[in-house]
Amino acid sequence: MKTPRSLPNRFPMLVGLLLWSVATSPLTAQDQPAPKAQVPSEKGVAAQEAAPGTDRPATPTRSAAAELKRARQLLTKHSSIRARLIEQVTLNDRTYRAEGRYLQLALKPGDWRMRLELTLKVGESEGSLLEVCNGSVLQTRTEIDPGGTGKKKRENKELRISRRNVQEILDAARKSGDFSEQTEANLLTSLGLGGLPALLASLEQDMKLGPPKEETIRDRPVVVLTGTWSEAVASRLRAPGAAASPGLLPTTVPDQVRLYLDQQTGFPYRILYLKKLPNRDVMKPMLTLDFRDVVLNEAIAPAEFEYEPPAGIESVDETNFYIQMLAPQSGTRTNP
Repeated sequence: MKTPRSLPNRFPMLVGLLLWSVATSPLTAQDQPAPKAQVPSEKGVAAQEAAPGTDRPATPTRSAAAELKRARQLLTKHSSIRARLIEQVTLNDRTYRAEGRYLQLALKPGDWRMRLELTLKVGESEGSLLEVCNGSVLQTRTEIDPGGTGKKKRENKELRISRRNVQEILDAARKSGDFSEQTEANLLTSLGLGGLPALLASLEQDMKLGPPKEETIRDRPVVVLTGTWSEAVASRLRAPGAAASPGLLPTTVPDQVRLYLDQQTGFPYRILYLKKLPNRDVMKPMLTLDFRDVVLNEAIAPAEFEYEPPAGIESVDETNFYIQMLAPQSGTRTNP
């Protein structure tokens, strides 16, 4: 079985909304929602960078790998997650910022309910991304409005809606053999599903982590984990002809990832992707995902996880494309 890798598929989805402006987890039986935790909301707390002078080694009770695994397991136990999301991309010395929401209910086998919204405005141009899953079917809406007025505005506006039956895709993956918990996490992440737990699971498998450190972000103590891609992953991402040069990854692929995990809840308040500057031992932020106003274990209206495409707009069903991609490769395939 050929499993879609998390980074080549999911990373473009995260930055795609911003790039157009410049050119675009599975649970085991014991992972059931825990009782409501007494976790304070971040509302009303001013954003700030990590406090200076707090970049110190964490208490060496857990390794970096153990910290990441613990964070992923804690995330699966929250009955719900609601957060404001700020996404920032830096390309060619220019910075672009999108804002939106991230909602997720407790992830259970066969039931993935989540919602991701992002909106970007640059001058007269606007773009938006919406991903909604009702538990089994994931729908994605992308819209680009280049601005202008009248007929030109209507003609240039781009709207695309797609759907994927996640349960059918997972059933096909199981039938193809070589299916494990990690394989499922990678598949859910590549689909844009599984939320933060699946994203952490893919990083847990794909990265080499340095020693954990302690910092403070927005008045909350966090464990900071820094990782680089394993050689197996880097070799798949590396530009053609650069096999002997581990640092030569494509310009759209980060070289390093930094996670800021809440010490109590495991929530990743910040996920920072960095790119190495050419010929310099310096890392520059490439993509930052900041989660603000985080609220855990509070009820979310079921309507948040439903979506109906506008009348007259055809939704593209990509289910069979993913099923074919998971099947044994006997020949070539084409994109939908």
